[in-house]
Amino acid sequence: MSIEQQSSSLDFDVKRSSLYSVYFSSPMETMAERVKRALALREMTPSDLIARKVLSKAGIYFILDGTTKAEKIRASTVAKLSAALQVNPDWLQYGRGPMEGGAPVEEQQWEDVRGYAQAMGLGGGPEASEYAETHKLKFKASSLARKRLRAPALAVMYGQGDSMEPRIQSGDAILFDTSDTRPRDGALFVILVPGAHNAEYQVKRCEMLDDLVYFKADNPNGDHRWKKAKRLDDKRNPIQIVGRVRWIGSWED
Repeated sequence: MSIEQQSSSLDFDVKRSSLYSVYFSSPMETMAERVKRALALREMTPSDLIARKVLSKAGIYFILDGTTKAEKIRASTVAKLSAALQVNPDWLQYGRGPMEGGAPVEEQQWEDVRGYAQAMGLGGGPEASEYAETHKLKFKASSLARKRLRAPALAVMYGQGDSMEPRIQSGDAILFDTSDTRPRDGALFVILVPGAHNAEYQVKRCEMLDDLVYFKADNPNGDHRWKKAKRLDDKRNPIQIVGRVRWIGSWED
């Protein structure tokens, strides 16, 4: 069946919903059901969303048939969809809170980012312990969407040491994207390096010279083991890229 045929079929399914079913149906267990309910309430069809360029034909079809799960949908997409349907984004995506009312979309949409007790070295560095999630931090969904970031791929740890001063101070919260591990000249990365006994998490700046990738400290005069840059592909002490740093109190480009 083509996307056009699928869209027409979905229009028919939504149109035949009555106002009785909209207001007195059983609790909405899936995002697909909630989208259909909102469409019927607003006397809209999936084609209306497509025409308004809220979603593509494939995008709305995959949401309404359950192929695309709620947790996989970008915050920016949820924001556009909830705005078009005039419903609360948290209700639309997860069924939480009232369908209507409450704070405006731009004030209400927040994403949880995992926070860990594990410290990251800015100098010699603490040894890596098992990832132990201890808390969640709130980031505005619109900010993450502008940076093309997905909350499930993000994490926050805390710096310890002086090798990245003045940009990063000991104790600073550092948000990084675990889905972004491709070396980029001048960017900050969380890396995993061999330690005295176990591996250590470090934050260092990437430097690319021809085909070689190095990581170095911003403050080579600090009290640490990074007086000189280290190669990514060092056979004795190989470096593993964990993720690119995107926020340290302000956004990293």
